Formats: sequence, structure tokens, C-alpha cells
Amino acid sequence: MAGSLRDKSLTAFFWLILDKLGGSSINFIVTIVLAWLLTPKDFGLVAMVMVFFEISSTFIQSGFAFALIREKTISEIDKSTTFVFNFVTAVLFYLLLFFCAPAIARFFNQDILTAIIRIMGLNLIVESFAIIQHAVLTQRIDFKTQTKVRFLAVVISGVSALILAYFGYGVWSLVGRIGIMTLMSTIFLWVVNPWKFSLKFSRQSFLKLFGFGSKLLAESIIDKAFRHALQVAIGKVYSAETLGFFTQSNNFCNMLANNFQQAIQKVTYPVLAKLQDNRKKLKEGYRQIIIMSSFAIIPLMVIMGVLAEPLMLTFVGEKWLKSVPFLQLLVIAGITYHFNSINLDLLLVLGRVDLCLRLEVIKKVIAALTMFLGYKLYDLYGLVMGQVISNYIALLINTYYSDKFLDYPLLEQIRDILPTIVFSAVMGSLIFIFLYYVPLPNSVILFVGSGLGLMAYMLMHYLADTKEIALLREYIIPKTIKFITNKA
Repeated sequence: MAGSLRDKSLTAFFWLILDKLGGSSINFIVTIVLAWLLTPKDFGLVAMVMVFFEISSTFIQSGFAFALIREKTISEIDKSTTFVFNFVTAVLFYLLLFFCAPAIARFFNQDILTAIIRIMGLNLIVESFAIIQHAVLTQRIDFKTQTKVRFLAVVISGVSALILAYFGYGVWSLVGRIGIMTLMSTIFLWVVNPWKFSLKFSRQSFLKLFGFGSKLLAESIIDKAFRHALQVAIGKVYSAETLGFFTQSNNFCNMLANNFQQAIQKVTYPVLAKLQDNRKKLKEGYRQIIIMSSFAIIPLMVIMGVLAEPLMLTFVGEKWLKSVPFLQLLVIAGITYHFNSINLDLLLVLGRVDLCLRLEVIKKVIAALTMFLGYKLYDLYGLVMGQVISNYIALLINTYYSDKFLDYPLLEQIRDILPTIVFSAVMGSLIFIFLYYVPLPNSVILFVGSGLGLMAYMLMHYLADTKEIALLREYIIPKTIKFITNKA
């Protein structure tokens, strides 16, 4: 990447890391405390209906945010057109969910879902007011402002949820947390990035933005529907409590895998979109992102998988122990999240959303088959195993166009991160030996084992003098020190 653009992207990534260390850490701590105060069933009830809100939210955005971010300059008519469309669509989907709520409640045999859906549905309307602000700030690569907004919203919503849970409001503390988070984020975004409200609608602007976003919309709907299909299946076939165990394990996995993947995607898409006309620099940019993201994510996933049981027992207690097998399976899938995301981002950067849609259809057909076969062979855990396997098949598919457009095939990507893969495997083996042959309390095993494992991992990289260490030593660490010094 060009020097100034690389500096800007690194600064943006610093703010996103602060977001994850700050906002996401607080979010995770709140989730842990709520896990002690609430029951697995409470978490399962909210998880049952999230698929409907995820899909509704995707329809409301309709790929417009990505279309706006890709624009070199965002015009006022583009903003107002996007806002009008988003708001009207949000109202329509809220009405649809409002009247369908009783049928959804009957499907899951949980009468309380009617009220939950009708109240949570209001978030769709509130959220529609923040899409423009998010898109504009992301297009400017201004993650500093978004980090501050999210941090405040997380703190306020988290404290509110804890108060509600303490006074016995059960599942409503989770519903309230989501609603307050959405409301606070929207209000703060309007405060820090005000926009002159307009209801103008341009057919030309709509066709331009929707032309890019429509295929992305279809791809996102398919992705989110299948991503939540597993939760719907568990909630329907088994129980809200079982779904609660799966949801809690998903929360732990997402704390690392999805948070890192989302942080990487937020930075790489607007930054690399500016390099779309220079394939040589674009490939080098992707290479550095894959190397450094794998350097951070893969060892953390390995640690979480090996130490899953002491992790659960330490943070959320014995009543959540049934979440451990789910977490270990999800961690195996989590290793691929950033890989799949980065390779798909290439198609968005190049404007080939038609190919994104084609790949998504192929991948989801394969995912449906692997999950069905897994369920038939191994019941509940086989269902989850099918989803894990489909993630690795998806990686083979997603890297096809990386080879075609950037001459960066999967084998070359694996070769670039081979030291990280090998050192993570060695580290995981050392932690496994420590776990089963050193009799210590769970909390001690968790913190000492992960600490020693990371030290061993970094030492192996240092002794091998890998590209990751060189990039850390020559660029990232000096820039980090300069960033911290400037902020101090």
C-alpha cells in the first residue's frame, strides 16, 4: 500500500483495536455477568428471533452502505435518497414483523416471543437513522469517531441491562440492552456527525446505488439466513435452553473471530477500494492483511479451543458447561472467518458483486448438504460439524477469484502464513500438555496456560525471524508508539 494510505489504514486499525479492547471488552464482560444472572433459556429466546431482525436489517440497508462507501465523494442527493429508502423499508418491515409475531411464537412454542419481536422490531426504525452516518464516517476512514460512539453506547446499554437483570427482568434485560444500544448509537452519531436532514429522493441516484447494492443485498440475505438457520433448527428441534448453550459458545467465539474479522473488513474495504486500479499494490495490500490478521487470529482461536472448558468454568460457571463442545467446534470454523472475508472483499473492491452472489448460492447449497448429512450422522453436534466443514469448503471457493484477478491463489496464501499455522499448532500442543498434566485450578490454568502459550508462539516467530516479526519491528511497533505518544 502507498505510504500515506498505509499510515491512514493503520491509524484506523488502531482505533478499531481500541474499540475491540474497550467497547467489545465491556460488551463481553457484561455478557459474562448476565450469564451468571440469567438462564440459558433467556439467551435462547432472544437467539430464536435474531434471524428475522438480521434479514430485515439487510433488506433495509440493501447494500446501500457499501455502495456509498465505494463512492469517491458522497453527494447530498445520494444521502437523502438512501435515507428515504432505508426509513420507508424499515417501517414496512416493522409492520410485517409486528403482525407475523404470533405465528413466529407458535412456530417455536414460546408465547413470550410475540412481545419480544414487537418491541425489538422498533430497533429497525431507529437503526435506519444511523446508516448515513456510518457510511460517511467509514468512507472517510474515520473510525476514531465511531469507536467513541460505540464505547459510550456499549457502556450505557450494558449498565442498563445489568440493572434490569439484577432486579429480575430476565429475558427483557437482553431485549433492553439491544434496544438501548441501538438508540444511544444513533443519537451519538447524529451529535458527532450531524447531517442536514432531507427527504429528497432521486430515481437516478437510487438506480445507481441499488445497481451495486442489489446483488450484494441478495448475497447478504442468503448468507445471514443460512448463518442463522442453525440457530433456528436448534431452537425448533431441541429447546430454548440448548439454543442458549450454543449462543453462549457463539458469543465467546465471536468475541475474537468476528470482532477481528469485522475490524479488518471495516478498514480494508474503504482503504483497498482506493487501490482498485493498481493490481500490483492491491495484491501487496491483501498479502500484508492476510499475513498480519492470521498472525493475530489463528493462535487466539487455538488457545480458545484447547482451553474451552476452563474458559467456560472460569467466566460463566458450571451451568454453562454444555457450551464447551459447541465452542470447540465453532473455534475450528472461526479460524477461517477472516480468510473468507478478506477474499470476498476483493470482489467488492473490484465492483464484482455479481460474482459475490454467484459464490454465495454455491456455498450455501454445499452448506445445506453438509449440515443435513452431519445431522443425520451425528445428530446435534453433527449439525454444527456440518457448518464447520462448509466454512472450509467456502474458503476453497472464495479464493478462486483471488487467483483469477490478483494471481493470489489459496496455496500462495497458505504459504505466506505457514509459519503462523505451524507455530500455532505447536503452541496448542504445549498448552494441551500443560492442561492435562499440571493440576491447577481452572482460572490459573486458563491465564497461565494462555500466557505461556502466547510467549512460546512469539518466541518461535522471533527465532525464525518471520515476515510478521519484521513488519512488527520495522513498521507496526514504531507507528504504534507514535500513535500512543501523539494521543498521550
